[in-house]
Amino acid sequence: MAYMNITNHEASGNVRKACFLFHFTPSSGKHPSPVSPPILYRNATAWLVCTCWRIDSPFLQRKVLHLLLINQARYFIRLAMISPSLLFRTFRMHNVALACMLFGSFVLAPRAEAQQTPLMEIVREAVQNELNDDAQTHLLAWTERKHQGPRTQIERLVTTPQGILSRVVLINGKPLTPAQRSEEEQRFRKMLDPVQIRRKLKEQQEDDERTRKMLSAIPDAFDFAYIDTFTAPNGHKLSRLKFTPRPGFSPPSRESMVFTGMQGELLLDESAHRIAKIDGKLFKDVNFGWGILGKLYKGGRFFVEKSEVSPTHWETSKTILHFDGKILLVKSLHIDENETDWDFQPVPPMSVEQAADFLIREQPSQNANLSEP
Repeated sequence: MAYMNITNHEASGNVRKACFLFHFTPSSGKHPSPVSPPILYRNATAWLVCTCWRIDSPFLQRKVLHLLLINQARYFIRLAMISPSLLFRTFRMHNVALACMLFGSFVLAPRAEAQQTPLMEIVREAVQNELNDDAQTHLLAWTERKHQGPRTQIERLVTTPQGILSRVVLINGKPLTPAQRSEEEQRFRKMLDPVQIRRKLKEQQEDDERTRKMLSAIPDAFDFAYIDTFTAPNGHKLSRLKFTPRPGFSPPSRESMVFTGMQGELLLDESAHRIAKIDGKLFKDVNFGWGILGKLYKGGRFFVEKSEVSPTHWETSKTILHFDGKILLVKSLHIDENETDWDFQPVPPMSVEQAADFLIREQPSQNANLSEP
C-alpha cells in the first residue's frame, strides 16, 4: 500500500469508502446475519487501512476506532438476540481480530499522535536555530541593493572581524559619475578611520542584539496556525503559518513590544528547521511607555526573507521595514528600508585595510553578479 500524507477532508472520504468496502454499517437497524468472512476482520482491516493512510489527525483516528468498536458491540448484541450459541462460536472466531483492534487502539493511535510534533515546538526549534546561527561569525562578501526614495544603489560588502565594509558600485543601474565617485571615495576613506570603525562595530553589535531579542520573543509573542504546506524547488517541505498576538503576552524588551500589535504570515522550512520568511503588519497603533516615549502607527510593515548560503548557515536576502510614528510625542519617526542581498561568497579573514583593498580591486565590469538572480 502506498505510504502517503492526506488531509483530514480526504481522510474522511477514505474512511467512508473503507467503511463501505468492508460493509461497515454502524447505523443499520437490521439484524445481522452470519457472514463470511467475519465482519470483525473487515472492520479491523478498515482500521489498519486508515492507520497506513496516515490520517494526520489523531482525533479522527480515535473517532474511527471508536466507531469500529461501537459497531462491533452492536453486532454482538444483535447476534445474541438471534442465537446465543452462534454468538459463542462467532466470538471465539473473532478473538484474534479483536486483539488486532485493541493493538490499534493502545499502540498505533498513541504512536501516531506522538508523531504529530506540536506546532509551537517546531517554531521554537526554528527560532533557536536562527539564534545559534547568528551567534557564529561568518566571513562573507556579497552584493546588496538599497532603495532610498527615487534612488537605487548597489553595493559590494565584505565582513571582517572588525565589522562590515561597503563600497557603492552602481547608482540607478549605472556606474558612478566622476562627482559621485569623488563623494564615494571620501565616504570610503572616512569609513577606514579607526574611530569610525569602532563606532560602526558598536552599532552593528547593538543591532544584532536587538535582532536576537526580537527573534527570541517570537515563540511566546504569537499564536500560530497552519495555512498550507508545499514543496520547494530544492525538495524542502515549506509550511506557511498565520501568526496573531498571543493574549496575555508581556514583552520582555522594548524591541518586542511591537509584536503586541502585529499579525501576519511566517514561512517555515521544516526540512532545514529554519525560518524562511516572516511578513508582519501592524493592525493597530503600538505605544511605548504609554505613548510618552513613542508610538508606531497602524499599517507599518516588517518583512524579512532568508536564504540558505550553506547547509549550516542562512543569510537575510530581503528586508523591508516601513514604519511611521512619533518619538517623545513631538518628533516624527519614519523608517523606510528596502534591501535585497545576494551572491554570498566566503572570504578568508582580512584586516580592514585588506578588505578595503579587496573592494577597490573589484571592478563592476568584472563582477557578473551585480544583477539580481
